[in-house]
Amino acid sequence: MSGSEDKVRLGLFITRDLSTKFRTFIHQKYQKFEKGYLSYEAEQAIRYWLAMHTKAQTTIAVNKPNPTPKVYVAFAEVKDYLLRNFYDQLNAGQQIPRSHIELAIQNTRGSDRRTVQKWLRTFDKNGLIKPVTSASWEIM
Repeated sequence: MSGSEDKVRLGLFITRDLSTKFRTFIHQKYQKFEKGYLSYEAEQAIRYWLAMHTKAQTTIAVNKPNPTPKVYVAFAEVKDYLLRNFYDQLNAGQQIPRSHIELAIQNTRGSDRRTVQKWLRTFDKNGLIKPVTSASWEIM
C-alpha cells in the first residue's frame, strides 16, 4: 500500500458513525484490516473528491458542489432548531409536520411568509426535504 511518495500526517475529526462505516468498508473490501489500508483508501477518497470538484486540465478551478454550502448551513440551523424543540433525532426518511419546518425556518431564517416559502422551495430543490402531503414533509 505504501509507495515511495513523501507522506505527511493529516489530522482531522469525523463523526464516529462515518469512521465506523469507512473502516467497515475497508474490512469488507480487503477481507482484513492491515496497516496502510486506511491511509490508502482515505487518500483515494480525497483524490476522487478533488477530481469531482475541479475542472480537468486546469489548476484547481473549483466547481461549486450542489447544494451550495449556504443551503447546507441554513438547513443545519433548521434541523438544529427542530432537534432542540420537537425531536430527539431526525433521520433520513422521517416525516415531520410542515408546521414544524415552517416554525423552524421562521425562527432561524426570518418570519416573512415569502422567506419561509423560499427556504422550503430551496431545501426541496436541493434534495434536503420533500413534500409527502400538503401537511407533512420528509427529511432526506
